[in-house]
Amino acid sequence: MKIAEELITLNDGRTLILRSAEEKDAAAMIDYMKKTAEETHYLVRYPEEISIEPEREKEFLKSNLEADDAAWFTVFEGDKVVGNCSIGRHRNHIKLKHRCDFAIAIEQAYCNTGLGTILMQKAIDKAREIGFEQMELGVYADNDRAIALYKKMGFKESGKSLRAYKLKDGTYIDEIMMVLFL
Repeated sequence: MKIAEELITLNDGRTLILRSAEEKDAAAMIDYMKKTAEETHYLVRYPEEISIEPEREKEFLKSNLEADDAAWFTVFEGDKVVGNCSIGRHRNHIKLKHRCDFAIAIEQAYCNTGLGTILMQKAIDKAREIGFEQMELGVYADNDRAIALYKKMGFKESGKSLRAYKLKDGTYIDEIMMVLFL
């Protein structure tokens, strides 16, 4: 689903562009994925696991633009991607069509600027517009800042997967599942 371009203003006064990522943004998206994976352990992949070819990323971005049950909100500073969130149908079975998954990642330099709240509100509004009844996410149990944001936006804890993530140093971290009923 294509997201129309709009200017957004962060709490610190910076103005950024919010829109759908397009095929022309494939390299910038790959750079962004690697950068955010380097900055924190809160994402599923390590930077070295991101080996997406630009042509494959172009195809992925094109399919997102054409989807009627998914939306990607990408934030640009010039040509550089600095944040992204997405919603997408959990699964396409009749019993599950009311659910959508939510994911978000923001470069550390843009955290604590209100960007997460802006992105989440856009995603929540779009999920309602599409007709989803609930948004779901999983979050690292040690990601206090994200958990606080999700709770502020109305998400409730719905369960926990013990030792869901194992870091390179052998540390295990639980995953907290959260849900927002729309």
